[in-house]
Amino acid sequence: MSEYLTQSRPYAEAIFQISEQDDAIDSWIQDLTLISNAFQDQAVKSLIETPDISQKEKTDKFIALFEGEISSKTSNFLKTLGEANRLRLYDNIFYNFLDLVAKKRNQKNVTVSSAFELEESQLDKIKSAMQKRLDAEIVISASIDTSLIGGMKISYEDQVIDLSLKNKLESLKSQLRN
Repeated sequence: MSEYLTQSRPYAEAIFQISEQDDAIDSWIQDLTLISNAFQDQAVKSLIETPDISQKEKTDKFIALFEGEISSKTSNFLKTLGEANRLRLYDNIFYNFLDLVAKKRNQKNVTVSSAFELEESQLDKIKSAMQKRLDAEIVISASIDTSLIGGMKISYEDQVIDLSLKNKLESLKSQLRN
């Protein structure tokens, strides 16, 4: 995994520089998100992974999926990836690109995992608290993790704030053993 992140970094930096020069960061995000969503489709995964057709043919078929929907620069980027046999790195390139954008915009991506779906007002309170804590604009995403039993986990960068019932029970269990 870390090998893919390392290999993908130069590509992410290159498209980030191009997007900055063209003042088109949001356009690149839109195109790259569309491509990322396509990678979730099993038929697309099969196309990328199949050894039955040449790399050039795979690339041409993949790019054809987005004809008229992405910019020519994004299409050229995909062609470059395909010719270098690096389409499998796409998710990591996208992740690195979004990370560079977040740093430039002083944004922090925060993930809130909870046992149950949180209401918008609850997410707003968490977002506000995290903005004060991190002194940055917060981009929050929520997910449901039923293994937490109750409470929530808030994660950003390499930090985790574990406010889950599962964690509290594990802590209590550990204290009772000692």
